[in-house]
Amino acid sequence: MFSPQDLIGQKVWLEIERDDPYGPIAPIRVQAEITQPTSPPWYFGRFLNPPTFLWEPGKWLTYQEAERAFLMQPVLEEEEEDFADEDDDLYPDELNPPRW
Repeated sequence: MFSPQDLIGQKVWLEIERDDPYGPIAPIRVQAEITQPTSPPWYFGRFLNPPTFLWEPGKWLTYQEAERAFLMQPVLEEEEEDFADEDDDLYPDELNPPRW
């Protein structure tokens, strides 16, 4: 069991069901940040960079849904590596390569 402070601010992936008049469509995954604009047990997953066809700003979540998303579908932040220094070591001057 997590406290509300543990869940608030976490970035998770949420699956959003889409209604289509032509038949069922697979749910889409949208990155969201868990907030709590009201008192417990309700949380709100505010979408981050949603697709253009998604009009809602987010999705209401129960405590169990927020906890499940936090445990099962977290957004993994990757550290950005700086490869610029490595290229300089191999080819110090691309316009004038060394002549052997």
